[in-house]
Amino acid sequence: MKKTFIDVSTWKGKKHYEWFIRYPVHYYNVTKEINISKFLSYLKGKTINDTKVSFFIAFLYIVTKGLNEIEEMHLRIQNGKVIKYDLINPAYTIMTDAGVFENCDNEYDEDFKTFYLKTKTAIDKIKHSINDFPYNNLNEFNQFYMTCLPWIDFTGLFHPMPNDDSAFVPRICWSKYYERNGETFIALNIQVSHALVDGYPLSQAFIKVEEYLNMPEILKL
Repeated sequence: MKKTFIDVSTWKGKKHYEWFIRYPVHYYNVTKEINISKFLSYLKGKTINDTKVSFFIAFLYIVTKGLNEIEEMHLRIQNGKVIKYDLINPAYTIMTDAGVFENCDNEYDEDFKTFYLKTKTAIDKIKHSINDFPYNNLNEFNQFYMTCLPWIDFTGLFHPMPNDDSAFVPRICWSKYYERNGETFIALNIQVSHALVDGYPLSQAFIKVEEYLNMPEILKL
């Protein structure tokens, strides 16, 4: 993991950073309906190690890959300094055997099969246990905080936010997928700090995720 400190005085985002960092509520979110018909069709019948490919892990990979390609999604604020991480990993919620959510994370890998096996191992371990560790590591923020509500479809969502530096970490949630007129859709919600991510890069993040969902062959299954 590598991180670079940003000189705000010469940074292109200086003006909106200095404006929105003063807001007690500096974050905003957008929810967008996304067509996943091609993605689902591609996954049908696909296996890894003779096991059906998990939609959750495959979607997690696509979102992580897409967001990693947007420079602003790598920005964080720690101890009053703007920094940029070179790579962002997924941190996500998993329902345990006890029926409660637990946080899980693993390193991102560009190779989907490698990523898949890392993620599945992490999930299998956390599903069968409950630990007392804090939900998020407040020393490093090279993560996207992700979750899903696979029981309902929704048109909007607002994340509970802490009063610490983790408030600058993007938060992502997706819904149950649903059909309409023969096509399948999912709602994707992304929440970011306006001090770091303006409307244009956030829009580009959605566009990049959609682009990869429409070319699922990048999974190379």
